[in-house]
Amino acid sequence: MTETPFFHAVVFDMDGVLLDSETVYDICWRKEAGRLGLPDIDSVHRQCLGRGEEESIQLLKAAYGAAFDGKAFWDATDRYCAQIEQEQGMPLKPFAREILTYLRNVHYPLALASSTGRATVQRQLGLLGFDVFFDAIICGDEVAHAKPAPDIYRKACELLGAEPRHCIAIEDSPNGVLSAHRAGLSCVMIPDRLQPDEKIKSILTHLCTSLDDLKQFL
Repeated sequence: MTETPFFHAVVFDMDGVLLDSETVYDICWRKEAGRLGLPDIDSVHRQCLGRGEEESIQLLKAAYGAAFDGKAFWDATDRYCAQIEQEQGMPLKPFAREILTYLRNVHYPLALASSTGRATVQRQLGLLGFDVFFDAIICGDEVAHAKPAPDIYRKACELLGAEPRHCIAIEDSPNGVLSAHRAGLSCVMIPDRLQPDEKIKSILTHLCTSLDDLKQFL
């Protein structure tokens, strides 16, 4: 891990970093896979973590055949997720609201760079009242190439008016870390479902256990 530089802005991933949404998505993916009789859905889902819709659909097709309707599967899981949100709310990762409040109070510009589509991001942030924290929001359906490509983090920095080398990304997945690194940002990883291997560790500025750890250097 590299030495911590001085940062001008912070860019957050959403799923698995601020929202404990992967737990909800597990339920939704298993429900639709059970309805369709699909085997080994947890393994396929792990491959999709940190990726956008199009890449996930391609991974579904790779697992279940070229004729598999990955778009219909994706849309069904999104409907299940929206229903759970309305009925139960989306669970937060520990210290999510607290760290956003802290960073705003110490005057960091904040952006959100999520592989999730705009409609879902706006719905989820709005229900939680998190939309007010961010100066810029960029979503997976607004860039040509989703994570681990650098597009989304480059766009986030552009919207903030900050150079990537002066920004730090907060991620939970290896794909997200690679995206931020390739865009020229420093990166903190707070693992959710996937642990970093040695290659990922070598490009991290910090490996943390919770969002509260960010207060030690931001």
